[in-house]
Amino acid sequence: MGRINYLTFILATAILMAVMFFGELYRSYPPFLALTVISFLISLVNLFLIHHKTLQIRLCVYNAIILVAYQVWIIYLLWSIKKHSGLALEKFPVSIVFPSICIILNILAISHLRRITASENLLTKLKANKKKNTKK
Repeated sequence: MGRINYLTFILATAILMAVMFFGELYRSYPPFLALTVISFLISLVNLFLIHHKTLQIRLCVYNAIILVAYQVWIIYLLWSIKKHSGLALEKFPVSIVFPSICIILNILAISHLRRITASENLLTKLKANKKKNTKK
């Protein structure tokens, strides 16, 4: 069950790294690059927090919030360019949807991490009750 989390973290990190190196829109506008780097670093840190599941959940939530704001900002920027310049943007770069994919991966990781922590908490309670009953 834990492998799914690390797969989602690895995919999100790889997608954000691809955005940093291959996304022209992101490299040309410094705030986008800064948000991409911040989100990439949060995803990278999540990979190495194996035994701190609650911290991983928090970082996933923060990363998802950053990515939602990032995606809204991208859409707003493209909408305003289209509206003010009169350009018809028929072809959007594929990299525009990458933050949305990372949001979905973070949500999947959050749900799996919550399941794991709930099962771990249940097991510790059962072990504590078993020890308590054997002492009597």
